[in-house]
Amino acid sequence: MWVISKEGLIIAGVVVVLGVLGLVLFLQPGRPPAPETTAVPPPAPAVVPVAQPVAPAASEPSTHPSPAGTAGPVTAIDGVIYGGEYAHTTQAAGFEIYWANDAQTLRIGLISPGLGYLAIGFDPVNRMEGANYILGAVSGGRTVVRDDFGTGPVAHGADTANGGRDDVLGAAGLEANDKTYFEFAIPLDSGDPTDRALVPGKTYKILIAYHRTDDDFGAWHSRRGAGTITLDPAP
Repeated sequence: MWVISKEGLIIAGVVVVLGVLGLVLFLQPGRPPAPETTAVPPPAPAVVPVAQPVAPAASEPSTHPSPAGTAGPVTAIDGVIYGGEYAHTTQAAGFEIYWANDAQTLRIGLISPGLGYLAIGFDPVNRMEGANYILGAVSGGRTVVRDDFGTGPVAHGADTANGGRDDVLGAAGLEANDKTYFEFAIPLDSGDPTDRALVPGKTYKILIAYHRTDDDFGAWHSRRGAGTITLDPAP
């Protein structure tokens, strides 16, 4: 009969336990392989379109002319006084007067420091008497113009009411910067008995007047003044 010592029993027990553990591990289902790790690239940065430079808008013509002596081409009568548009300029009583002429026509640009009517008279005989007056106003965005005649030392009236004609060839105006801008053209010699003939190359007295706020030609002016203009000789 076999005699098993105490130490042998311990060893045998260890062997049995190890065998059981091995059997359990062998019978367990296999673990799935670890998933492969795929590197994900970072998202591409958003593409922001680059704004194309915008060409600046064409500059608007200045409503205030350049200094005298920078004569430029004569442009249309549009109520805008361009820099260098007129060959000559003078001032009287806060009023700016610009002019240019050829052999037949006188063009005038006026800037009044008021928003009412304005007026200019050419070649008076006795104070206001005998002068050829042009009156203008901008009312409700519309230009109003009248051709007048100096009927007395302190009076004037429309040519059409005094046996004459309205000989204004064209006129336009606008209001801006708390001022009135006005352009017109008249013949140097209209042949109208209520107009003064103007001769190229000669100097003439002018009278100016304006109202600060009133467009009514019958309203008494806010300020008046006088000066002279010299016409260019005929080309």
